Amino acid sequence: MKRILHSFLFLSFISFVLVSFNCHKDVTKDNEKPQLQKPDTIPPGQARISGEIVEIEPISKMTGDNSPCSKAPCLAKIKVDGISYGAGFPVINKNNNITIKFNFTLNPTTKDLFPNMDESYPGLKVGDKFTALTGFENVIGKVEPEFFIFGYSKK
Repeated sequence: MKRILHSFLFLSFISFVLVSFNCHKDVTKDNEKPQLQKPDTIPPGQARISGEIVEIEPISKMTGDNSPCSKAPCLAKIKVDGISYGAGFPVINKNNNITIKFNFTLNPTTKDLFPNMDESYPGLKVGDKFTALTGFENVIGKVEPEFFIFGYSKK
């Protein structure tokens, strides 16, 4: 009787193993492999911000400066509508107005301002809404950090 029971358990185990291997084979066909998606992460020291342009500051004419910001406006006050933080980014309260420097200006990008640039941005004016990855730097002698944006997408 013990021998029959052992044989039955052994055959059951072998059947289970064979069925498991066979099922695994069906699930992992190459054309049906699940695609891994990279999480939408925000790099340290940056934040994803959505906001609205409230005010554009006039062009700063600095003597001897030939930067794009001497030819087109770069500074704007924005109302922060939403923000997602990367590690180490300072807290910005939603619905606050902050000043941000748009490193590629608030004008549409052109070859005159950026001759070697492949990306293009449509420009922003008062009332426009946008999203962007925002960086910051602490400046000696200033309490608040300075915020900057390279690229953005208009809503």
